[in-house]
Amino acid sequence: MPLISDRFAADGEPILGLTEIQKKYIGIFEDKCRSGEYKFRKRSCECGSNDLEVIAKKDRYGISMDTVICRNCGLIMTNPCLEDDSNNSFYDNEYPFIYRAEENPSEEVFLERKKAAESIISFIRRHSGKESGTVLEIGCADGRNVAAFAEAGYDACGIDLSHRYVEFGKSKGLNLICTDAASFEKEGKKFDIIVLNHVLEHFTDAGREIGIIDRMLNPDGCLFIAVPGVKALTFGAYNADLLRLLQNAHIYNFTKDSLCSVMEKYGFECIFANELINSLFRKGSPADQKKNSYDDTMKYLRRLEEAGGDLRMLLIARTTDKISIYNKGEVLLYGTAKELDAIVQRLESVEQIKGFFYSDAKSPEEVTKYIRSLADKPKCVVVADSTHNKDLMTRLYELLSDGVTELFSVYSEPC
Repeated sequence: MPLISDRFAADGEPILGLTEIQKKYIGIFEDKCRSGEYKFRKRSCECGSNDLEVIAKKDRYGISMDTVICRNCGLIMTNPCLEDDSNNSFYDNEYPFIYRAEENPSEEVFLERKKAAESIISFIRRHSGKESGTVLEIGCADGRNVAAFAEAGYDACGIDLSHRYVEFGKSKGLNLICTDAASFEKEGKKFDIIVLNHVLEHFTDAGREIGIIDRMLNPDGCLFIAVPGVKALTFGAYNADLLRLLQNAHIYNFTKDSLCSVMEKYGFECIFANELINSLFRKGSPADQKKNSYDDTMKYLRRLEEAGGDLRMLLIARTTDKISIYNKGEVLLYGTAKELDAIVQRLESVEQIKGFFYSDAKSPEEVTKYIRSLADKPKCVVVADSTHNKDLMTRLYELLSDGVTELFSVYSEPC
């Protein structure tokens, strides 16, 4: 099979504008790869399959690398990837300069991202109910999330592989250690919450690291995972461009389905996940990976490339795909007349549509009351109002405990 398109060929050309710092350290990294100082290994997919299709030959920096998708399960990953020792050296030496494009940690960035960490705390509290407890962040960088958790009343600590960033956080009085999870596990500590904020995609061996996390997590604990979601591109992430998402430091590129499948294999049950991806897991029992999302993911990636950044087209296509999986009369539409008309015109069949309401004529309360009055309730309510989409979703959530099985948002993901 060919690459997603010719743009993904190994031509050494970056798709991003690079700073002189980035160019310098990309050159250092590439020299170490060519000399053999940095070593690579080929691997099987997490599902055990070796039926891997190459979809890209470079990343956004122009660095040569193979991105593959597993035909057996649909997981996207880098193969081959750096061996562990090479990977650890890369993170301590080149990674901060290529990916953060800065010589040293900065106070401004620390404060900005500490503020952003409040949304992680809110997410965990909303879906787990844990208002306090012990927290470990793996891959904490300068400790901005650890600081936010501490200020919110949690007993928080963090570990990271970058000496430079750990020392910056420690200078602020934060409980940070420069180490990896395997070494830290030997201390025998247990935690109520473990945070992997844009870290899981960097693991060279997901099964090994998730096993370590499992042993460090209390029985009733929860694991927060945020990664760049492949299907978040629909909402404008990375300019809706897969090539901008791909980067040599990311071993895995997840959709919600592929993440949940991998986590289930290693004994974690999903509490909540969306395509952005923000997710929360608890301990469960290991399960076989039964779902194959290869066809769905490849269809999505090719449509994404064809759209060339046309977000409206992508959003409508995503919505019509969702509606098409339901049976006759199982979907109710709610939104502006213009946006509902655009969706209906793209449907191959309207038999799934039970009815629709215009958001400028009916309030969420009126729609909720109507649905509650029905003996035969719709299984899915689609919300399509680009101006008030998130607010409408929030106000309609109660439908999920009242007979509706899915509340689908055209312009946002549930949080």
